Amino acid sequence: MSIERLNLYFDNYFPLDSSERDVLPTLFVERKIKRRQFILQQGAICKHFTFVVSGCLRMFAIDDNGKEHNIQFIAENDWAMDLSSFYSEKSSKLYIEAIEPCIVLQIKHDDVLYLYTHFHKFDHNFRVIIEQKFIALQERVLQNISSSA
Repeated sequence: MSIERLNLYFDNYFPLDSSERDVLPTLFVERKIKRRQFILQQGAICKHFTFVVSGCLRMFAIDDNGKEHNIQFIAENDWAMDLSSFYSEKSSKLYIEAIEPCIVLQIKHDDVLYLYTHFHKFDHNFRVIIEQKFIALQERVLQNISSSA
């Protein structure tokens, strides 16, 4: 059932053919995440793109004074990842934590690259996903710098 949600998600962009749909269950792993469980912690390398089937995650950082700063909330039908850590394969500066029980689908770095090279539609789909994440980040930054205290 979770893979079907992912198929429907991709259908909003560049719909998948049968061979592309067939490869998804072989590369994505379903996980159940408990409330307050981390899927990424500062200092670890982000090894997965995570699609939220149900529930909600939050991405945050902790400053030098120990204060938490929410970067993003990731709800159903959205993606969670630290792009910088994922692509550079370097330690993350972020945490990703479940704020309620979640069901997620995760795909490893090497498997994303496999999809890019063997099924070009995924290259297009993930490019759109990353572009949307970048736009949302820009809007959040602009909102933060233009809002009054």
